[in-house]
Amino acid sequence: MSELYFPSLSPENMAGDGPSTQAELQGALCGLLCMNAKANRTDWFRQLFEDFHPGEDEINALTQLFDQTIQALNSPEYDFKLAFPEDSFPLASRLIAMADWCQGLIYGLGASGLTDETDLSADSQEYIVDVIKISQIADVDLSNADEDEANFEELTEYLRMGLFVLYSELQPEDPTQSITEH
Repeated sequence: MSELYFPSLSPENMAGDGPSTQAELQGALCGLLCMNAKANRTDWFRQLFEDFHPGEDEINALTQLFDQTIQALNSPEYDFKLAFPEDSFPLASRLIAMADWCQGLIYGLGASGLTDETDLSADSQEYIVDVIKISQIADVDLSNADEDEANFEELTEYLRMGLFVLYSELQPEDPTQSITEH
């Protein structure tokens, strides 16, 4: 996924309950798409964040983020990349982004209609419980750098693949392949 820039996510521009990081924004979009893969690509963010008021350039970037995300979720190569900082960033920063992404996913699912009554497989239910737990990561003792890095990579892959399972369960048809009859 290319690097997109959203000035309204900077701390000095934050107002209300909008997303606070790109990871949270992407997570919320994933939640929305799990529940509604036919969401409007140009104003999807309004369905989730009423206090998020992006400028025109950001709206273009949000549309690009939508397009990249929906294509990746429907890719047979499973090439979806979570919006975490690069590996060169400190592990603590990447863990915070992971927690933000998880918070966004849970928010996006809930705001888009997922309830306790939604019929989900045991695997998807377990995934959601795990995502909730990961979203609550605060201070973590990072004492063994190699082991911590490996654990982070495993969690990242778990979040990625679990998202594909959840998405395919809730959206069994690829919305990018819709056939229009004339």
